[in-house]
Amino acid sequence: MVVESYYVPLKRAEIEVGKPLAWDVFDHNHKLLLKRGFVLERPAQLDALLEKGLFKERISGRAGQARAARDGDATGEAAGSDDAGERTVQLDEIKLSIGDPFQIQMQVEQAESRYYVKLIGYLRGKSVLVTMPEVDGRLCYVRESQALVVRFFAGRNAYAFPAHVLRSSSVPFPHMCLTYPAQVRGLVVRAGERVPVRIICAVSAREDTRTVSAAGMLTNLSVSGAMLSAKSRLGDKGDLISVKFRLTIRDIEVLTAIDASIRSLTQDDTGEFLHGIQFAGLPNDVAIALTAFVYHKLAETSR
Repeated sequence: MVVESYYVPLKRAEIEVGKPLAWDVFDHNHKLLLKRGFVLERPAQLDALLEKGLFKERISGRAGQARAARDGDATGEAAGSDDAGERTVQLDEIKLSIGDPFQIQMQVEQAESRYYVKLIGYLRGKSVLVTMPEVDGRLCYVRESQALVVRFFAGRNAYAFPAHVLRSSSVPFPHMCLTYPAQVRGLVVRAGERVPVRIICAVSAREDTRTVSAAGMLTNLSVSGAMLSAKSRLGDKGDLISVKFRLTIRDIEVLTAIDASIRSLTQDDTGEFLHGIQFAGLPNDVAIALTAFVYHKLAETSR
């Protein structure tokens, strides 16, 4: 099998400061500059590199997929596959439970409406039953034949499928019957995916024999770590800190307290200290909350 590769220029929009690189990055002589996963911490670093010219390698067809698998790149990003994290499944293959939350999006011309409902049950090939949406404690009745996009989260996967309202009823309680999907589209949320945020946090760090508290700001966030900005230096590389912050998921506030280690430390032009931190020993409920939060932010960005 002949492996055909070529190099294409990288644009500024393809590289985000504070977010892991999706590809190996090369110079104009096709020499490796930065490995995939490297995080540029400052805009000035990116500006200097772009002036020299940055390139990424493309590998054609199946050869690219084979190389990605051989190199351990399960997402296939090095081969240029944008959809490698997506798959289609049957609804009954997903481990769903009665009461799981679904988000429904109305497909209307003049406005975009989203509501949260709960799963009542489903019968393969027949229908999916969900509760009627509510706003401020008041029911929102949906007309029959209304087109919807249904989204939900299970494990580390986000799912979506199109549906129509077959029937809405208030007997024996308000509910809707939706068309059963032929397939459900799933998206894997990778641990390295970072989303831009501005979340105030409280930080505790050990200094000699005492604990020091400080305020900070999370400027990006992933399931595995974050970028933490603070007016003072919170420690050195390898030091352990504790970070407390609130996440808002589906209008529900989740208070998290996470232990983390400082993996990088820089200072920006305003004098703020930027700490690249890696989370350690996440409890299952916190990991699930973080994954859900990151997915919803990614979904909002893509829309």
